[in-house]
Amino acid sequence: MNARPQKIGDIDVAILREGESDLIAANLAQRYPGVSQAQIDAALAGQHPSGSLNLPYINRGGKHIIADVGFGQAARPSAGGTEAALKSLGLSPADIDIVYLTHFHGDHIAGLADAAGRLSFPRANYITTQAEWDEWITRWSASDAPQDQTNLERFTSLQDKFSFARPGDEIAPGVSVVDLAGHTLGHSGLLVESAGDRLLHVVDLLHQPFQFANTDWHFSFDSDPELAVETRRRVLQQCADEDILTFFYHMPFPGLGRVSAEDSVFHWHPIA
Repeated sequence: MNARPQKIGDIDVAILREGESDLIAANLAQRYPGVSQAQIDAALAGQHPSGSLNLPYINRGGKHIIADVGFGQAARPSAGGTEAALKSLGLSPADIDIVYLTHFHGDHIAGLADAAGRLSFPRANYITTQAEWDEWITRWSASDAPQDQTNLERFTSLQDKFSFARPGDEIAPGVSVVDLAGHTLGHSGLLVESAGDRLLHVVDLLHQPFQFANTDWHFSFDSDPELAVETRRRVLQQCADEDILTFFYHMPFPGLGRVSAEDSVFHWHPIA
């Protein structure tokens, strides 16, 4: 399955299978500072780590929206499934009107262009938070790394196509921005709500199923690890308290499910 449809009230949503990251359990402790490999192995309980890359597609009143673009095939051969997933819905990349970028890590932005530098979504305009833009333009400007310079050139060349949203702003009717700061300084997700139904897109709030029970395990790519922990606990508690249908970027496809809490420990209940 390339795409999984999910109706939210009268809003059409689909989860797109962009691809997989190749993760090795024996190396996973490198991503969680202060956590031993023995703790990782015990938390995995024999399961392979999740490397899914799941993108939401939203059709709101004929406005076609995706959030993030994944690696793209040019950056990662095991990824780049977005075009095929859109095709399964009767769409092409040229149909996308808005690309909402939740944050600027490579597995969320590399698919903006192909190997020749051609834009993957030629008609799209882009939305992100000002904090996210400022963090990464500053970082890339101070770096000599070739990929950072490529990102800087690409994003500054697209600056006229960007607009900035704040938490609570709607990017389309019933589709609003949610603050998830910590993983990056402007990390954000989307809340889709219609006719009493809600879907909360929490993106990289966590990366592995074992983090539901270990919310204090820092992730090596977090810009502000302490804030990331605080945000993780706050949002997971909200998801549990309000029984919100929740969507994660890195949980096994389609990344949809519900969160419960018992004795201050969170549990994940995926929808098959």
